[in-house]
Amino acid sequence: MVLVKNSYLRGNIAVLAVSSTFTNLGAGIIGLFLPEYFRRLGGNTIVLGIMTSVQFFTLPLGGFIADRYGRKEILVLAGFYGAIFPMLYAVVQEWLLFALIGAFAALGSISIPAYHAIVADSIPPEKRATGISTLQVVSSMPLIFVPLVWGWMMDNLGWIEGFRIGSIYSIATALVSVFIILFFLKETLKTHPSRAKNSKSLNTRTSFSEVKRSLSMSLTALMIAYFLIMFANAAVSAYYIIYATEVIELKALEWSVIISLQFLGAFILKIPGAWIADKFGKKKVLVISALACAPFTILFTFSHSFVQALIVMLLLVAAGIYYAPVHEALQADLTPRTLRGRITALWSVVSAFGAASGALLGGWMFQSVSPSSPFYLFTAAELTAVGFLIAFVREPPKKEV
Repeated sequence: MVLVKNSYLRGNIAVLAVSSTFTNLGAGIIGLFLPEYFRRLGGNTIVLGIMTSVQFFTLPLGGFIADRYGRKEILVLAGFYGAIFPMLYAVVQEWLLFALIGAFAALGSISIPAYHAIVADSIPPEKRATGISTLQVVSSMPLIFVPLVWGWMMDNLGWIEGFRIGSIYSIATALVSVFIILFFLKETLKTHPSRAKNSKSLNTRTSFSEVKRSLSMSLTALMIAYFLIMFANAAVSAYYIIYATEVIELKALEWSVIISLQFLGAFILKIPGAWIADKFGKKKVLVISALACAPFTILFTFSHSFVQALIVMLLLVAAGIYYAPVHEALQADLTPRTLRGRITALWSVVSAFGAASGALLGGWMFQSVSPSSPFYLFTAAELTAVGFLIAFVREPPKKEV
């Protein structure tokens, strides 16, 4: 088997793959159906956008902790914290309280910098794009079939009851996921206890100075491009399901079939695309991926049936699935290990700000302008990101380990 032969799934990467697989058997599905469920509770798309903005405030702290005290501990703590919320989702059925709980759930994003840092630490530089893609592909295997179960429940039990049952089931898989990290994940940052206990070690001014010195033109432009990509995707991601069920009038199971086939397409295409990036250049793949997927959201707004929506959404995945893992690999190539948590935190803050602003603007446009308008915004932002990539990003002659 290719994965075993090339030894991508070993050590920490194997642990994270198994842990994330259990997450995607349950809790990882919640976000796919939450937007439409929230609408059926009485919420609107503007509040949906607000719910995503909380992580903007937690990510910097997560980056400092990841570099000063290690990656594993924060992953474990955030994992147990996150396991609380599926139960609350199942119990609360008042939209305003649900929104408040969703905002508190976003605080779990404090672990995002640590997760990305430990992934980058655990993969050899020459195999980063392929290794990251392999991790993402293996861990997302449940997403090929689990959405079908949720879609069936929504259609047969109703959105409220179906979502509630799915959330309760997700608690068990979330706990299994975090226990796997607790018992098997190995720390990749060698911290010194005296340094960790010294209050002066967490000097914000010094940390920002170190980060600032490490920000080359290429790394800065790469982050700006990712901000635009995240802005574009957030402007539409929560509203695909709403547009599909309320405008195109697809059933929950029909939309679930589209989601499952999208993940199947990603499963087939992501690793070969990442291998090409490692072999022939990450920048080229980023430019082609962003440029190719730009027009498909507009085509989505011309869909009037299940078949039309399916074709467009599969083409969108085929064009854009490579961007995230290749971007993460190129960022790791440009970032020293000792600053990786903080650079990842800055990257996460930039992307979170892009996601928050995109979700807010997309939600407002969906509700106040027209349901199709956010999908046009996506195309404009993607094309702007392509411009930054072409003009300012250069791959490093020597990759950071």
